[in-house]
Amino acid sequence: MDTNDFGQRLKNAAAKPPSAFGKNTPPNTTVYGRITALGEQPRLKFGGAPGEVDTDQKGNPILQAYITLDTPAGPRNLYPTWRMEQAIGTALEKADSHFNIGDTLSITFVGADPNEPRAKLYTAVYTPARPAIGPMGAA
Repeated sequence: MDTNDFGQRLKNAAAKPPSAFGKNTPPNTTVYGRITALGEQPRLKFGGAPGEVDTDQKGNPILQAYITLDTPAGPRNLYPTWRMEQAIGTALEKADSHFNIGDTLSITFVGADPNEPRAKLYTAVYTPARPAIGPMGAA
């Protein structure tokens, strides 16, 4: 890697919002904010070199979803695991809404799963920016 590639990698890393949850996040930590972006990016390899991308059996990069929230502490990225996705899905059902930029999402890291200590449990609350419109335009 030449110095130009390394410099660009550092600029890209600096431009990306920090993760909302880290490996040392204590249980019952809540992150909330307005949803400002959704997307996919290459997933980094667990235990790999810095910046090393995880690939499938054919050598293609594995993509991961991210959700950017505008929190009181500044922008933060969520990288949803399937358990976090389940929590968000349950919150969407309760809110009777679709997932939209501009809505508010609150995610709480509850703690480790007692049956699988490496797995993390989450709860979520989803609040649409606008109330759902019912039949005939009634709110």
